[in-house]
Amino acid sequence: MAADRTKSFRVLAVDHDESMLTLYRDILCFEGEEPSALEALFGEDARLPSREEIDEDAARPVFEVVQASGADGGIDAMESAMSDGEPFAIALVDIHLSDLGEALLGIDLAEALRERDPHMEIVLLSARHKVPLKEFNKRVQPPEKLLYIQKPFRSPELKQIALSLGSKWDAENRLRDLNETLASKVEARTSELNAVNRRLRLDIAKRAAVLRELQASEQRYRLLFEKNISGNFATDREGRILDCNTAFAEMFDFALPEDALGANIFDLWDRAGGGEPLRELLSSCARVSSQEVVFSRGPIKRHLMVSCDTVADGEGGREELRGYLFDISEAKRLEDQLRQSQKMEALGTLAGGIAHDFNNILGVILGYAEIIESGAEPDSGLSRRVGEISRAGRRARDLVTQILNFSRQGPQERHAMTLTPLIKEALKLLRSSVPTNVAINTRIETERDQVMADPTQMHQILLNLCGNAAHAMKDSGGTMTITLADTLPEDTVLPPEALGRPEHFVRLTVSDNGPGIDPEVAERVFDPFFTTKKQGEGTGMGLAMVHGIVKRHDGYLELENNPGQGATFHVFLPRSSEVTRPEADIPADLVFREGRILFVDDEKPLTDIGREMLESIGFEVVTRTSSIEALEAFKFKADDFDLVITDQSMPNMTGMEFAREILKIRPDIPIILCTGFSDAVSYERLRDIGIGDFIMKPILKHDLMASISRLLAGK
Repeated sequence: MAADRTKSFRVLAVDHDESMLTLYRDILCFEGEEPSALEALFGEDARLPSREEIDEDAARPVFEVVQASGADGGIDAMESAMSDGEPFAIALVDIHLSDLGEALLGIDLAEALRERDPHMEIVLLSARHKVPLKEFNKRVQPPEKLLYIQKPFRSPELKQIALSLGSKWDAENRLRDLNETLASKVEARTSELNAVNRRLRLDIAKRAAVLRELQASEQRYRLLFEKNISGNFATDREGRILDCNTAFAEMFDFALPEDALGANIFDLWDRAGGGEPLRELLSSCARVSSQEVVFSRGPIKRHLMVSCDTVADGEGGREELRGYLFDISEAKRLEDQLRQSQKMEALGTLAGGIAHDFNNILGVILGYAEIIESGAEPDSGLSRRVGEISRAGRRARDLVTQILNFSRQGPQERHAMTLTPLIKEALKLLRSSVPTNVAINTRIETERDQVMADPTQMHQILLNLCGNAAHAMKDSGGTMTITLADTLPEDTVLPPEALGRPEHFVRLTVSDNGPGIDPEVAERVFDPFFTTKKQGEGTGMGLAMVHGIVKRHDGYLELENNPGQGATFHVFLPRSSEVTRPEADIPADLVFREGRILFVDDEKPLTDIGREMLESIGFEVVTRTSSIEALEAFKFKADDFDLVITDQSMPNMTGMEFAREILKIRPDIPIILCTGFSDAVSYERLRDIGIGDFIMKPILKHDLMASISRLLAGK
């Protein structure tokens, strides 16, 4: 048991004198006050120690001395002890560590030891009488863990100092451990107490939440009943009204809900022209769910969605009748408008498809008519008849243009216009409907604001985007900024590269500093009929319509959303072409140099007529009815062709896509694009792609010769 109580203290002894290191070890490890072992064995009057003395001797501390003859050795021993987890309790350090001069190398060592272990007791020893003690206390902190002993010293003094310092070091370590344990226990108990407090607060909050929910439920029920969204009522078994809300009273021409009390719901129903009597609806079953009824009072018709439920008494009879009348007249009107819009859209799509095919047919008729007319004798009967065919074909071509206008694909819908006056005019109209706490800021940062557009549709874009921005800030207020500017390549938001270079677009931006748009909502803002507005404030078609208009104008629409800071809509519209097509004077007797042309169209009759036209003016012609096959033919002998003529609307690859692939093989090849839908194609965009010119279908020989002349004039 005594061995368990024995303490062991590690001592670091650093001295340049080897004899002193031996003395330290002998004093601390071997010298003792008890009788030697030989004396105990052979002395005649030797007294054997008692059991208590043996236990006391066993409990005395034991010292382990680690010796070092220099500062480096002391540092190494210290670092080894710290890494092994066996720190020194005491360090005995000679102040000078040298026989030369007044060097104080031991002070430097003591500072280094203190940095590595702030809890170690340090004893400085010196054989010289004049030692700067203030310097020791200043450099080796703290003073209470520093002692100074003058050499030579007495052995019992060093032994007693070591025992005292070792006990002090051990007591401080145990006190630190106890404090840490106590702090851990206090922290654990505090954590438990905090957890109990949190649970208590949570229970209190839950009880308060239940009470609030109960109150809110009662308020919701009363609000739901009295709100004017639907006409709510309750009657007794005879149909006499016991309670109703304002919407119900207005439906049946009562000034106040109180005026309707006591009236009979069945009589009111019949007087309102409810079609099938309510009694008959309830006779087959005790419940009517979402029954659509039309109230006809004179010329006015109101569409209502009716739900009624009966409350039975103990005998199964009707004790009370409760019902809801929801006015769906506006929804029916919008449904009819949507149905009509879908009909018109389907009709427009059909008309556009027919016009496209009809253009191809006219191309064959007019093309062959021109060929026959060019070979007929002037003023002959054949020339006159073919001329009539050509005039009729041109009238048919004008009719196709009107059909394309109807189907929203024609050129006459758009014309060159400037956006600045339109923006100012739209904002004048909008100012009266914008809340007074919303400021409007307009920035016109470009003078090149001419676009090919429909003014009415540009108005719709502005009114919808500005209306949404104002609605977003109606509660908190803010600033709505409308900016018209050039599109620069360094802008953060740009149209896709496939639409053309940024500088060929004008940017219309509508921004607000409202709450922004929830990220989940932002993904659906352009979906038709999707809206976050309350009923009656919006249909969900505004942004979908803006998106459609921008797309039809060959533009691009982008939302830049910053939740909590606002939202910005960027509309990119192509500028009206500033690069005019050079006009070539084409003499009647123009003789073209020889050349080879690749003519591509998915309609074989058009490729045949194109071949005859081009061969008649001196060209060798290769035709293809597939853009894929045409690309393969061009790849096979790319250098043999002098010019490429391609249709725009083709399966597999459009004319523009085909042109891009051709130009990857030969960037210098002239290309003519033929289109039957719109001559509002931006010439700048075609030049960006590398297409030299475009002509409208049906292709006339004069137009074709003019286009070829423009492209080949400089070769």
